Amino acid sequence: MTLEILGSERDEVGESPFWDGAGHVWSVDIVGKRIRRRRLSDGNTVTWQTDDLPTALALAPEGGAAVSFAGGVALWSPDGDPAPGKIVPDGDPAMRLNEGKCDPAGRMWVASMENNLTRDLEPREQTAARGRLYRLDGTEVTGFGDSDLGIPNTMAWSPDRTRFYFGDSLQNTIWVWDYDNDSGDIDNRRVFVSGGPGLPDGSTMDADGCLWTARFSAGQVIRYTPDGRVDRVVDLPVENPTATTFAGDDLSTLIVTSARFALDRPSATDGAMMAIATDVTGQRENWFGGQPQPG
Repeated sequence: MTLEILGSERDEVGESPFWDGAGHVWSVDIVGKRIRRRRLSDGNTVTWQTDDLPTALALAPEGGAAVSFAGGVALWSPDGDPAPGKIVPDGDPAMRLNEGKCDPAGRMWVASMENNLTRDLEPREQTAARGRLYRLDGTEVTGFGDSDLGIPNTMAWSPDRTRFYFGDSLQNTIWVWDYDNDSGDIDNRRVFVSGGPGLPDGSTMDADGCLWTARFSAGQVIRYTPDGRVDRVVDLPVENPTATTFAGDDLSTLIVTSARFALDRPSATDGAMMAIATDVTGQRENWFGGQPQPG
């Protein structure tokens, strides 16, 4: 597989890559407080600074994006300030949001965690695993499971819309639930994969129902089959890959974000966004409020 580095910019903690179907990959840099748009053809990058930590985004058909910030979810536009958002972590200053994606029906899902950053954006040791998974549907916020998450990562839905994947880096586990697309409800949680190499970070799904997971600290992306078997391993020129998606007109280009934050000796490529040519067809990320209509 051929790997290219997209642009010269490096992220402190790159996350949430999202292909817009019009030539660009959007993403966030959590610790850098940036939203970025990189052109797939040549890596040309446009950057917007944010006041709060942006942890995830999902583009909206009418423009802009739903952005999960540390303190809540807001509608963001490149031309203006974010609209007032939903404060999901119960107003607790020790908590923040982390992972976020939309389901096939366009509902935003987010997950909280005890903040692992100080106000000065230095690493902070967590005292407890007390994050929770939430679904935002219009004006309603629904919580799922117990408040026992350490660092929530990975959200993905199977092509047939019957399975939901969700992970926790600190527990080194990805689970799978049965998913009902009409109601957005999940149940019957069971372990999908557990253990290394590294820790599970962000994931994306391909058209065959296989999960491509960034393995933080292992410098790899692993493709897992629907029954949890390792199908292939992609070695990367970074120590901490953070998230994946597919891009390009045929959705065969694997995009991987990475982080350089807290590395004692980051390399020239740590923090880069990478584009890797594959022989598979990816699945598009879900847009906020529903997929855009043709034309």
